[in-house]
Amino acid sequence: MRTPRGFTLIELLVVIALIAALVGLLLPAVQQAREAARRTQCQNNLKQLGLALHDYHNLCNVFPPSSTSDVEQGGWIGNPRLRHIHSWSNLILPQIEQGPLYQRLDFNVSALHPNNHVVAATQIPVFRCPTYSGARVSADPNYTRFAADYAITNYVAMGGTTAGNLYGQNTGLLVPDGVMHTLSSNAIQEITDGLTHTLLLAETREQRNAVRVDGGTAAVMAMRFDEGNSPTYAGPEIALNYTPYFVYVNPRSDWGPSSQHAGGAMHLLADGSVRFISQHIAAVVYRRLTTRAGGEPIDQGEP
Repeated sequence: MRTPRGFTLIELLVVIALIAALVGLLLPAVQQAREAARRTQCQNNLKQLGLALHDYHNLCNVFPPSSTSDVEQGGWIGNPRLRHIHSWSNLILPQIEQGPLYQRLDFNVSALHPNNHVVAATQIPVFRCPTYSGARVSADPNYTRFAADYAITNYVAMGGTTAGNLYGQNTGLLVPDGVMHTLSSNAIQEITDGLTHTLLLAETREQRNAVRVDGGTAAVMAMRFDEGNSPTYAGPEIALNYTPYFVYVNPRSDWGPSSQHAGGAMHLLADGSVRFISQHIAAVVYRRLTTRAGGEPIDQGEP
């Protein structure tokens, strides 16, 4: 009788090498499929938020402001609990089927008041992009001095083209030119650039200054911050996936409109549609998409 021959060392190594090669080919495809599913879920999140914003508009005849206090108020000031600073996301809780949570809000006091801590600490899935892998709560001292579990959001309002415009209510030099900015009350008829050409929301991957209930950081601008360029205080680069987005003594935000999707971020337009915008989009086009009534064409410079 002949003894069955086993694998030789060379044959075993060849088999292992083939398996490794197959795994190497398979893993990227699996990762791409997972990311495609995550992008779809992120898109659905923004669509839900778009429906909620339009439901709010149907009820109140305006889109919600990014904050119920002026732009100089937020978690970074000396005692933010003396300021109202409720964000747009607090205002639309009934429209995203969070009625019981909305009933727990005390709008007579600040969004960061202890009375509103349960709402501020609640993780709401529609405000979280599934691709985002960062912190779920803010570790910034501006917030941890009050509580260690303030939930952050991955979606912010596109409040203006530049810091000068976003902060224009206080400086008097420029005016806010987005749809949802601090103390705004803009209706659909005021979006004369067209609903399909105007941004409402964008993704953000900011971890410290994106506390969901704080209206002080609930809106971002299209162009990155440049402290030395008055009156716009804008650099030449768009803020989309640019870091550091806002460099100031306090607050400091590493990211404005941004995401962990490769190459850009999801944005919600005023007509309720969702679009992935490349970080290489021409600055002039991104600015024009941010304004509600700039009167500019959106037909050039886009990759």
